[in-house]
Amino acid sequence: MTKEEYIQQVVTILNEADISVMDAIMIGSDMTKVALYAERLYPAAWRRAVAVFPHSWFELKSFAHLPRVENKPEGTGYILLPLDFLLLSSFKMACWNVACNDAYEETPYINARQANEYTRGTPQRPVCVLRNTSPPNPLSEGEGELGVRKALYYYSVPKEAANSGESFAIEQALYIPNVTALTEIAGRVDIDHKLCVPLAYMNAAQVLTSFEKHDTAKALEERAKQMRGDT
Repeated sequence: MTKEEYIQQVVTILNEADISVMDAIMIGSDMTKVALYAERLYPAAWRRAVAVFPHSWFELKSFAHLPRVENKPEGTGYILLPLDFLLLSSFKMACWNVACNDAYEETPYINARQANEYTRGTPQRPVCVLRNTSPPNPLSEGEGELGVRKALYYYSVPKEAANSGESFAIEQALYIPNVTALTEIAGRVDIDHKLCVPLAYMNAAQVLTSFEKHDTAKALEERAKQMRGDT
């Protein structure tokens, strides 16, 4: 789908919503301005969609190749996350019984529990934590602002000697990437066919929200959510 086709879909949804609620909507006949808002609010719509729809509807990328730090005697470690990381889809160490499909943002409580080997996650119920870190050299290439990168911390790996030649094996590491505003994209937009229409509804809802048309925006978002069962 081209960017122009996608934006036209959003504009059409907005026009239909305007008629259906008999409301004097936002900016009259200036559809160029509507399209610009839709392009700029595309990342916000994407984030809402990621929270609602199955992960299989989104492009999944691997981060298993990225640099990591291992604490073998403690059975813990962390791996740096890509700069476009939005949401964890699946992370599994080879020694875990199941994959970890979400990750907690760090808090003092979570950090304290995971620091204690008697209360941290287990291979049967692994826990991953998202934490900002300053990676040591030579892991510092491609750092974020001020040398700080978000990292995924993992626990409950069998302990090994510090000088062991074995490396903790990652079986799978998948994430959903963030997207940029469509104002920065030319040509085609890579969207799964199942996601095209509901994402356009989410995008239209974001435009309406920006103009404080909250009731109509909520109706469009609810319509998008109903499409989870349409395919």
